[in-house]
Amino acid sequence: MPTPAALLDLVTVHGPWLLFLLAVLETCFVTGLAVPSGVATSLAAAVALERGTSFVPVALAAIVGGAIGDSLGFWIGRVGRRHWEGGGTRAAMRVRQVRAGASRWFGRHPFLSVTLARLVSFVRTIMPMAAGMSDLAYRRYLVYELPGVVVWCALYMAAGSAAGQGWSWAREALGAAGALVLVALLTALVWLARRRRGPASVRRSRPGRP
Repeated sequence: MPTPAALLDLVTVHGPWLLFLLAVLETCFVTGLAVPSGVATSLAAAVALERGTSFVPVALAAIVGGAIGDSLGFWIGRVGRRHWEGGGTRAAMRVRQVRAGASRWFGRHPFLSVTLARLVSFVRTIMPMAAGMSDLAYRRYLVYELPGVVVWCALYMAAGSAAGQGWSWAREALGAAGALVLVALLTALVWLARRRRGPASVRRSRPGRP
């Protein structure tokens, strides 16, 4: 997975086209586990804010790419299910069990399993294929999937815009060097807070001595 700095350079150079490709790759197959399309969306929004350009190309690239990736993932799961579930092998029996469980979950809770799942990192990577392996109809899948893509895009673009605004404010108030120092201090405070919370949680989870 590329570092945020390298990803920012790529987004700055290639813009919405790279974002579109990452959005497709994240949910079309399991390769999405290594594709940071959400981070790329935030970075693209921050770059657009910095340059004073429109957010529309960023939003269109993320939403259209995400919708295409979700559809590809769905049909990979659907075609794979038809290919794998035939016969009496253990693998085929396992696929039929997965299909039955997925069908119950997606049929009873489509909003949770599709719309909200689209907002959760890693979960959205496998959700389209899981939906395709269930008995959920593609049209019904789209009804719940498309709002999830739009909300996902809006959340990451809002995060990128907020980060860009905060950086611009800090740079104007403190200068570039001062802004970098402030970011470093905040990062150190978050790291220290997590280290202190970790041992405390371990102590609370230990059983008391007799």
